[in-house]
Amino acid sequence: MPRGPELVTALVPVSLAGGPAAALRLLAAPALGAVEIARPPLDDLPYRDFVRTLLGRQGFKLDFNRMTPDEALALVSDQLLGPGAFRQERGLLASDIAELADFAAGLVGGVRPSISVRTLFAPGDLVWHLDRLSEPSAFRLLWPLGRPGGMRFTPADNVDAGMHRAYMRREHPLLCQLDARVLRAGADVETLWAHRPVQLEAMTTGRYPFLRDPDLEVAVHPDAASIHRVETGSQPGTYHRSSWANRRAPGFQIVITAASGPA
Repeated sequence: MPRGPELVTALVPVSLAGGPAAALRLLAAPALGAVEIARPPLDDLPYRDFVRTLLGRQGFKLDFNRMTPDEALALVSDQLLGPGAFRQERGLLASDIAELADFAAGLVGGVRPSISVRTLFAPGDLVWHLDRLSEPSAFRLLWPLGRPGGMRFTPADNVDAGMHRAYMRREHPLLCQLDARVLRAGADVETLWAHRPVQLEAMTTGRYPFLRDPDLEVAVHPDAASIHRVETGSQPGTYHRSSWANRRAPGFQIVITAASGPA
């Protein structure tokens, strides 16, 4: 793979104050299709105790659906921690989630995004992959709190698409089984896939056979939020994977998916 002046070595930072138009221009660039939004570390956030307490509970996932961030966080908090627990802190977190959701909506003309939170870890996320949706344009914002490793991105032309498709045809059913076993039993990936040392080594290092340059990857700062392109019928997606460091500390992940309506 050529290492010319267009080689991507770091994510371009964007700010919420700069507005979604500037981020959209960067996301449209062919080299990577991802940007980073700086956020304070969890220790500096006013709702750190609320988040840490949630991280101490068994893994969960909640789709907000038509609920506001306030309503959704109240639901998960009341169920896991008791009615009214951390009322002030969860309100502050809900406000930050709403601000990010408004920013993401601006990437697709103001269409309301979908939001979910989760503390689950899926080993399948360790494999380089694309998110896919049927809408004409879509982006995913991920803001993880309290996990040690940032997500990784690699340029699309660093992936041999044919080899990747063949790899995923073979591995995807097995990865789904692995995800289910980890979520159900909480067992370590290393234990469950000890009989597949080559695949486990790839998960550990991120060095998969379909990568042209296995060293060409860009890491998100662990405290930051990031936005990347979702693969659609009219736009390419961004290849990404989770860091191996997150397998035992997935963090409190806020996932915001913004997608335009039918063309």
